[in-house]
Amino acid sequence: MKNKGEKMANYETIIYEKKNSIAKITLNRPEAMNAITRTMFLEIGQALDDADQDKNVSVVVLAGNGKSFCAGVDMKFASEELVTIQDQHDFFRLGNKMALEKMEGSSKPVIAAIHGYCLAGGFELMMAADLVIAAEDAKIGDQHINFGLFGGGGCAYRLALLVGMRKAKEIILTGKRLSGKEAEQIGLINIAVPPDKLESAVNEMAVELSDKSPVAVRLSKWFINRASMLDADTRLELAIMYSLIDSTSEDKEEGMKAFIEKRKPVFKGR
Repeated sequence: MKNKGEKMANYETIIYEKKNSIAKITLNRPEAMNAITRTMFLEIGQALDDADQDKNVSVVVLAGNGKSFCAGVDMKFASEELVTIQDQHDFFRLGNKMALEKMEGSSKPVIAAIHGYCLAGGFELMMAADLVIAAEDAKIGDQHINFGLFGGGGCAYRLALLVGMRKAKEIILTGKRLSGKEAEQIGLINIAVPPDKLESAVNEMAVELSDKSPVAVRLSKWFINRASMLDADTRLELAIMYSLIDSTSEDKEEGMKAFIEKRKPVFKGR
């Protein structure tokens, strides 16, 4: 018997709902463009665990409340709580474990619904989803490079798998933003639709997936991920290490200062 409708309470940074065979996780910090905090990573992980364990759930949808999907890590939170290298190490590892790896390892397909800004940490969340539908006018990009940062969520690894090495280097090294339509053209997302059609397009895909054999879907997803992401543990560990090395640079400090002061950073290469 499939659940007709259920809204899960007691979450601070997300809304978690289950209706029929679809579980929906909505990032819910619209006043901050759904910027990521430690609590958000923990709550995403809890919701993913619940969806994975619920036999009535066939598909998970990840979306954002308000005007954007997710603009990345919350800079106020980062400046206050990610002060030391150990703080940053623990946060990167938490994000990978609770969100990115859980999405890829879940027995249920995860669809990301992208609108507004999808940048930095939000971009990394999007890439860990199995399928992505975006509004044509969404603003999608890595952005780390613009502030002297290296993404600790495995962005460089996953992006190269999705769009190839040359395009991945272009997107990461230039820090450019793509529209939803441009992202569709290079295979970064599955489908770009007019903004007012996003919800219906996501629901349509979710319903289509929910009609398939859960066993065949699970095995197909796992096989594709395992066959494509060879040595993933090692490569994702390297991403964390590179990010921590970058965290010790003067350029990183200048990038963060410039972001807060809303000006262009002046990098010195050290």
